[in-house]
Amino acid sequence: MTQCRFYTGAVMLRGTRAVVHRQRGNRMSQSRSIAEQVRALFEALTPTERKVGRALLANYPVAGLETIAQWAQRADVSGPTVLRLIGKLGFDNYAAFQSALRAELELRLQSPLMRHDPGQLQGDHDFLASHAERIAELMRQTAAQVPRAEFDGAVDLLGERKHRIWLLGGRLTDPLAAYLCHHLKVVRPDVVHLRGVPASWADSLVDMGRPDVLVIFDIRRYWDDALRIAEMAAQRKASVLLFTDQWLSPVARVARYTLAAHTAGPAGWDSNTPLMMLVDAVIAALNARHWDRISGRLKEVEAMRARLGEGGEGNQRAAE
Repeated sequence: MTQCRFYTGAVMLRGTRAVVHRQRGNRMSQSRSIAEQVRALFEALTPTERKVGRALLANYPVAGLETIAQWAQRADVSGPTVLRLIGKLGFDNYAAFQSALRAELELRLQSPLMRHDPGQLQGDHDFLASHAERIAELMRQTAAQVPRAEFDGAVDLLGERKHRIWLLGGRLTDPLAAYLCHHLKVVRPDVVHLRGVPASWADSLVDMGRPDVLVIFDIRRYWDDALRIAEMAAQRKASVLLFTDQWLSPVARVARYTLAAHTAGPAGWDSNTPLMMLVDAVIAALNARHWDRISGRLKEVEAMRARLGEGGEGNQRAAE
């Protein structure tokens, strides 16, 4: 199974407890999920505390809802080591940690009907401007919380030409998978957008192996089939790249890299805009890092399009 990697951002251990305490009041609104906090702290943890963090992230959030003894057994550490990690996350005791985790789990499973707050946007003089500001804040939170090593690793994975790439999205995220697929096809070979019923994916899974990449988009309420194909691809030594939300799809258990966006939008509906921002950032980084190689391919593509009579976006749409 492909191993997960955990990195830290700019967060240092000093002052972490105070920061987390300040955030506790709004942890379940727009702040980081517990999984994000563990990932941010990872490099500041002791080796045994990292084992506890890995056990949680590999079985998130189930491991954290078990007893201390069960979690410690998963991680092959002592109970006090589990409690030290809980303390570094800013919780006074294990019960408080589990209470926050249960509240987070409830958010993961909520439908827009449950999340809708009729008064959230009422009274705004300029609805569009207020909505845009809220979405902009989600994008700022996303950019601040994505570990740079995860982002760089994802870009390198997609930029390596020996890797064949398959992309898969869910009911609301498949357009994002298609968008990334269209861009990747222009700048590199061997890119496939998986569609159709899950049983049809077997034709692609049978060809996946160690050099290959499966890109999955999965947001709450998570898609069981996405986890199944991710596990099967990981068993075949393919690398899994996950685009998800801050609560983390179960696919994160087997993902080599995870890019999590803050998606809890106003009026109860999650927003795909922060995910789109991450996709655009990955595309831009690919172009910046591999322009010498990409530019030559683009020249060939443009010449072929000209010969085929594709003079612009309008002709392309007509052809489609």
